[in-house]
Amino acid sequence: MAVTLYRGQDPLTKNDLNVYILDQQGNYFSPFRITYTIYRVISDRFNNQECGEEPMLETIDSPGIPFGIGQFFAAWKMPMTTENGPYRIHWSVKQYPDSPIVEEIEQFEIISRANTMNDVMGNSSRTGPFPHQTYKGGCAEAV
Repeated sequence: MAVTLYRGQDPLTKNDLNVYILDQQGNYFSPFRITYTIYRVISDRFNNQECGEEPMLETIDSPGIPFGIGQFFAAWKMPMTTENGPYRIHWSVKQYPDSPIVEEIEQFEIISRANTMNDVMGNSSRTGPFPHQTYKGGCAEAV
């Protein structure tokens, strides 16, 4: 996981979640359309099995913000209530109006600044106010 963001980090910049679009010759180009959707990765807390993704509703098909030719970033205004954990950004790129959509996916982590300080000071308990879980085979469900 290359990118780590802090819960409530606002605004995200070109240095956070970005994508670079290159043509077959390796030159930057701006596609006909580029959007992104951010997903929270759902996992089973009992056996760390990945169980799927849940879209962050405010990001569905958001336009990428250009910061140069063929260079885009996600200007997500992350709520303070965003849960810590793994996330993925799905970039959907359409090179020309009649081109198929190509998807690029990057995984990243959201942490709270308090966790970072606890990690540095050696106080990380990695426990928290999780909802009670009921194990039902594959993935746990909150009760």
